[in-house]
Amino acid sequence: MITLRCEFRFEAAHRNLSAPPDSPAARLHGHSYAVSVSVTGSVDPRLGWLVDFADIRSACAPIVGELDHRCLNDVPELHDTSRDDVGRYLSERLTRAVSGFTGCSVDIVGDTVFDPLIVPAGAAGISREQVHFGFAAAHFLPRLPPDHKCRRLHGHSFRCVIDAPNAQPLLAPLADVHAQLDHRLLNDVPGLENPTSENLARWLWQELATRRALCEQLMIRETCTSACLYAGSEAGS
Repeated sequence: MITLRCEFRFEAAHRNLSAPPDSPAARLHGHSYAVSVSVTGSVDPRLGWLVDFADIRSACAPIVGELDHRCLNDVPELHDTSRDDVGRYLSERLTRAVSGFTGCSVDIVGDTVFDPLIVPAGAAGISREQVHFGFAAAHFLPRLPPDHKCRRLHGHSFRCVIDAPNAQPLLAPLADVHAQLDHRLLNDVPGLENPTSENLARWLWQELATRRALCEQLMIRETCTSACLYAGSEAGS
């Protein structure tokens, strides 16, 4: 018997209804999610494989995609929108759609607390010190056409990389900024009414400049495949 695994991603907002009311998880926020789907069976002796990975992906992608760029609390079949609940929801549908389906796991990508990492200059070929940190937030882009998926309420596990001549002094200002962004709806943050990656990068630069925290460049990642680089001035230009 052979087990194959395929991984999928989706971006979604939610309030975890099973979290304590005073928990950050109970607030509207968002995550990038990773889904691993397992298929088990016997190898075809002629082809030498269990099943074409492309067939697994074509069967799974529409089901996982139903949750992408959505607010999970708006999905009627979800209960508390926890990871276990999302796993149950997907398993019920994948069982019917995927031959040999034996289970799926759902994980949240990125940091769920402020856990900055300082990378020294020279490591991995970088020329300046860097601070890496992440936050989990929901947003929507109100100026896009109504049928654009990013106009819908959704969320991401955002990742930030700050280049600086000296990274250590950035930690305290970044902790303040993190508290403003993490487990929040970004549209409610003053100055982020239209929270594109570009506007978020400029906002972050300005917040650091206000706190006299010097940086040379910053990067905002919404997903593992997209990034926005920004090197502005203290005026945010």
